[in-house]
Amino acid sequence: MRPRKVKVFAPATIANLGSGFDVLGIAIHQPGDIVIAERQPAAGLSFAVRTKHLDVPADAQSNVAAHVAMLMLDEFRPPFGVRMTLDKRMPIGSGLGSSAASSVASAVAVNALLPRPLEKKDLLRFAMEGERKASGSAHADNAAPCLLGGACLIRRYDPLDVISIPIKQSIVWVVAHPHTFIRTEDARNMLPKAITLQTAIRQWGNISGLTVGLAAGDVALVGTCVEDAVAEPVRANLIPGFAEVKEAALGAGALGCSISGSGPSMFAVTSSIRTAHVVAKAMQKSFGRAAGIGCDTYVSRINRTGATILWTKSK
Repeated sequence: MRPRKVKVFAPATIANLGSGFDVLGIAIHQPGDIVIAERQPAAGLSFAVRTKHLDVPADAQSNVAAHVAMLMLDEFRPPFGVRMTLDKRMPIGSGLGSSAASSVASAVAVNALLPRPLEKKDLLRFAMEGERKASGSAHADNAAPCLLGGACLIRRYDPLDVISIPIKQSIVWVVAHPHTFIRTEDARNMLPKAITLQTAIRQWGNISGLTVGLAAGDVALVGTCVEDAVAEPVRANLIPGFAEVKEAALGAGALGCSISGSGPSMFAVTSSIRTAHVVAKAMQKSFGRAAGIGCDTYVSRINRTGATILWTKSK
């Protein structure tokens, strides 16, 4: 019997990982978004949002979770409608894949209610449409690891080819989310339209080393290869206190540090839980000292599971 009601959690992600712009991302354990969805007799979508964050669209036409749900209902036309509540726990514009988390949670929840649900990997195209709705670009570096878990390499977009990188859990990741906001679309628009061959070669070397380091569990190699020669030099100016926070992270024992996604969140690479907590405290203090803003921190190994159905009810 297919469930009539379902609750889904979709985790935050660190996209780009420095040098892997639009092609690399990992899932972490916290934070994340939750969607509760249930069948309703009336066709279509009934949608509501529960959140403490400002600027989260409450109407179905503007919200990415509702957008994804409506796309799926339009395509599969089940003999029921869906009542959905988005428990939006992640702030918009955090650099932690907020729109991907909402989109993925919605796709997994609606799929669980369908008479013939798709395989998990086949939901990625719907989640990417949520990303297109949010930023104008259907990128998968957040959506893929959020959905599938682990570390994902987007080898090609047309046609889409996503590779799950085998990983060793020797790396502990630190995320520092300052209490400020960057629109993903704005951060994308400021990127250079062309780069020099020298810069491209440097970036290719880093992303290749980063991929090898993730698979081998080589913390030092990953820390070195998160160096970003393309996006970080221009996006760093959007993050108050960026240089000071990066310096503080490295000084506290991090082996690498860069921007998470479009920012303003930053991430650091460490070799142990103990060092990670020291680095997290240093980054938090540095945001306060250098920029006068508060900061939330998260310490996590890679989340291998991705989006998870927390519970289902059949009646």
